[in-house]
Amino acid sequence: MSYVGKILVVVQVVLSILFMAFAGAVYSMHQNWKGQYEAVQSELALQRQSTTDAQGQLTVAKTEFETQLTAAEERAGRLAAQQQAMEMQIKNLTEESNRREALRAEQTGLAEAKAAEARFRQQEAEKQRIENEKLRVALDKSVADNRDLRDEKFTLETNLAELKTNYNRQLEKVGYLERVVAANGLETDPDVVEKLKLPPPPVEGLVRDVRKNRANRVQYVSMSIGSDDGLIVGHELDVVRLKSDEANSEWLGRVRVVDVAPDSAVGEVVLPAKNGIIQKGDNVTSRLGT
Repeated sequence: MSYVGKILVVVQVVLSILFMAFAGAVYSMHQNWKGQYEAVQSELALQRQSTTDAQGQLTVAKTEFETQLTAAEERAGRLAAQQQAMEMQIKNLTEESNRREALRAEQTGLAEAKAAEARFRQQEAEKQRIENEKLRVALDKSVADNRDLRDEKFTLETNLAELKTNYNRQLEKVGYLERVVAANGLETDPDVVEKLKLPPPPVEGLVRDVRKNRANRVQYVSMSIGSDDGLIVGHELDVVRLKSDEANSEWLGRVRVVDVAPDSAVGEVVLPAKNGIIQKGDNVTSRLGT
C-alpha cells in the first residue's frame, strides 16, 4: 500500500471514530443530555483537536506526497527521457546491428567468393605447375637437342670448311687443266664437249679455199657449210675428191672445225692423206665417219 493510501486509511479511521463518538454522544444525550453535553463538548473538543492534528498530519502528508509525486514525476520524466534515449540508442544499435549483419553477410559473401577464387587460383596454379613441368621437360629436351644440333652444326661447319678447301683446290686444278686444254687448242666448254661426243650431223659442202703452212702443206681449209648446218667447233669432217666413178673417189684427209659461222667454217687438217693434196672445189662430208 502506498503512503497516500495509508493516510486515507488513517483519515477513514479517524472519521469512523468521530462518527462513533457522535453516535455515542447522541445516545448519551438521550440519557443525560446536559452531562453528556458537557462530556460530549469536551470529547468533541478533543476530537476536533485530533481532527486538527489529523488534518495537519494529512496536510503534511499531502505536502510530502506532492513533493514525492513531483520528485516521482521528475524522476519519471528523467526515466522517460532515459527511456527515449535508450530507445533511440536501441534503435541506433539495431540499425548498427543490421548494418553490421548486412556487412557481415557481404563480407561472408566476399570471403566465400575469395575462397572460391583462391581454390580456383590454386587449381589454376596446380595446372600451371604441371604445364611448367611439361615445359621444363620440353625445355630440357630442347636444350639437349640444341646442344646436339650445335655439335652437328660444328661438325657440318668443319666438313663445309674442308669441302670449301677441297672445292678451292679443285677449282685451282680445273683452272689449271682449262689453261692446259686451251693451250693445246682443245675445247673447255662442257656443253660444247658434250655435243662433241655426238657425231657431226650429215653435211655436204665444198672447200672454198685453202691455206698452207711454211712447209707448203695445207693447214687450214675454208668450207661452205657452218653452224646453220649443225656444225660446232671440234667436229671432224672428211675431205674427198669425187670422180665420175664414185668407187674411184679419192680421200684427201680429215679436218677439225676450229671456227664456225652460220654459213661457213674453217677446219684445221688433223690427218692428211699420204697421196693427194686438198684443193679448192673438193668436197667436205661427214658421211664417211658415220
